[in-house]
Amino acid sequence: MKAPLYKEYQTLANKPDNAHSGLWFDRFFNQYKEGWNLINEKEDGKDGKVIWINQIKGHTGNTKQLKSFTERQISLVNELKGSSPRYKSDWHFITGMGNSHPVENGFSWHPTLAVPYLSGASVKGLVRAWVELNDEELSNEAKKSRLKSWFGTEDKKDVAEQTGDFLFFDALPDEPPKLACDIMTLHMGKWYSDGDKAKLSDSSAIPADWHEPVPIPFLVVKKTAFVFHIAPRNGIKSDELDKVLAALTNALEWLGAGAKTSAGYGYMSEDTQFSEDRKDAINKAEKEKIEAKENSLLSEQQLAMKAIAKVFAQRQEDNKNETTGGDLYRDLKTLISDAIEQNWDLQDKQSLQDLAKEMVIYMGAKPNKGKPRDLINSLNE
Repeated sequence: MKAPLYKEYQTLANKPDNAHSGLWFDRFFNQYKEGWNLINEKEDGKDGKVIWINQIKGHTGNTKQLKSFTERQISLVNELKGSSPRYKSDWHFITGMGNSHPVENGFSWHPTLAVPYLSGASVKGLVRAWVELNDEELSNEAKKSRLKSWFGTEDKKDVAEQTGDFLFFDALPDEPPKLACDIMTLHMGKWYSDGDKAKLSDSSAIPADWHEPVPIPFLVVKKTAFVFHIAPRNGIKSDELDKVLAALTNALEWLGAGAKTSAGYGYMSEDTQFSEDRKDAINKAEKEKIEAKENSLLSEQQLAMKAIAKVFAQRQEDNKNETTGGDLYRDLKTLISDAIEQNWDLQDKQSLQDLAKEMVIYMGAKPNKGKPRDLINSLNE
């Protein structure tokens, strides 16, 4: 239990709107009465623990900051040839419950973003637990080999002679999660705390049905989502990455993360739509990078032709009806006029002429008759 601040330095009763929720929750607890005793419902008509937790409940974190952080992490992991899957919690989630705190159950807060999180070490431990306990497809030798390869040691107690092949980053929500006050009710508190040290002659310590239930409040995260990040170390081939991600998925679905998993807390399922959206975004970014490189090798005239050809291709894909009286035809006329006025070289003029013929045909006109013919032939002058 942490000691209270001196009375003259104790904080106001309510948390400021712009305060870091984690800092406030961990450092400024002020629900004491005389001495080091907490305000107690039985004696004082109210529960200081519940009062304190209720100041923290509700949404925490800043949407813009969380989105920015997530995008930066995803960009970093993409450069490392890793992956950033998102998992939705099936119910409540709690992390850092064993941390020391006056309300008896602590909480793990990200130091700058004021949200609950799972440290990279916790994520690594979760994946390792799945491999050790549940990866039944592997023989003992194959399991030892995988443990040493992925995590650096065959046994957690061993002194590492090498680094693991994969980097495990902190897992954070990508939008402000909602916190709530939950209650667990212990009927045999002394038995749980004393265990085998309890004397059978002590009726207050042995497990029996005459004990009065003691409600204990604690802070939880309501149903939310976390983005995980895993990447191969520099110079390591990522062939095994899919297997690591599969182990993470299984661990979150069957073992759960954080505390009180035996009571149904901390189980998560993959948000497959998020993963598909990220793949699409990565593919789009790669295409844009390739296109930018290609464009850097083109002249202004070639870029102008590429731009109108791109619009034309999109109209064809959309199966949009085009005529020689439409905006695309007007853009083509303008580009041909610029080509003549700027005296493009013969090769670029020929390329534009071929493109113009293709466009005119799509518009339902004949490139060797009337105005379309005159427009196309003007590039020969």
